[in-house]
Amino acid sequence: MKKIMPTAVLATICLCAASLFFTGCKKDQSLNERSMYFWKSSLKLDQEEKSFIKKHNVKKIYAKFFDVVESNSGKIDEYGLSPIATLKFEEELPSGVQIVPVVFISESCLDGNSKYYFKFELPKLLSYRVLQMCETHDIPVKEVQIDFDWTETNREDYYEMLEELRKILAEKNLALSVTVRLHQLRMEEPPCDSGVLMLYNTGNFRDINCKNSILSYEDASPYIKNLSSYKLPLRLAFPNFSWYLCFKGNEFAAISYNVDTSDKKSFKDKGDGSFSVLQEIYLKNCSLTEGDTVRYVKADFEEISKVLEEIKQVNKDLASNNILFDLNSRNLKNLGGSEYEKIFN
Repeated sequence: MKKIMPTAVLATICLCAASLFFTGCKKDQSLNERSMYFWKSSLKLDQEEKSFIKKHNVKKIYAKFFDVVESNSGKIDEYGLSPIATLKFEEELPSGVQIVPVVFISESCLDGNSKYYFKFELPKLLSYRVLQMCETHDIPVKEVQIDFDWTETNREDYYEMLEELRKILAEKNLALSVTVRLHQLRMEEPPCDSGVLMLYNTGNFRDINCKNSILSYEDASPYIKNLSSYKLPLRLAFPNFSWYLCFKGNEFAAISYNVDTSDKKSFKDKGDGSFSVLQEIYLKNCSLTEGDTVRYVKADFEEISKVLEEIKQVNKDLASNNILFDLNSRNLKNLGGSEYEKIFN
């Protein structure tokens, strides 16, 4: 595992060394390219994914470069945070497609660790690592995005970290964007150049009775009114993915992405997206026994349309040039071509 550099001094030196590569890159103030998230561990597109990019004229990919988590030992170097799940670059994206590096930061990074380090040292080391990866793989970059589910409790510390990171990126004429959850619309806007409103994972997937935990109009609607006064420039991100929710009795057990519910020896279709388990089965991340339940949930275009329509009523400028999560051939079949066009437009 590649470690974040241990000292701020070395990070600063390396940032300066990388400056020649990034000099001349201007902040990306446009919010109108067709875009998708890429959340797999290896940057290697199959033919279906390449065809989708070409067919729908996708021009920007928000690619997760790595996660920052609290290390198991409680320490990484002297600070207790560690980068994991680093993206492997196996091929270049199609010509004309821009990459935006995304770094996911776990909520646990602010639990019991040095707040000073999180706020003032992490921005230096995080930016160094992102820019080093871009330089190594010859990736021109205009924007860096941070994905962190902040709360009212840790908001101030997170915002201070963003302020420091924004200063570092601004020195290289790079923009800083962040992800924004629906519940965060009620808080003060984060100090960055723009945001992406995540219109997915809106329901409680742990609740066996939740109709659609990926996105439902009922879950999203109470928050949409906050968009009328939200000052941060936003784009909207909609889902195209699906998952299988596994329950032991009524208790949530795991999320799975590859369950053969057509196997009639193992499953009985209950007709509402739920399947009763008929015999003991072993999945990648859990085992289920007779009487347990698997629920298949996928992004629903009708729900997406209702959310989009309400957003148009509140702020019409937000309802076009949207982002999809995510670019994965497993998910691309969940919506139709004309439905994708309506979401993008």
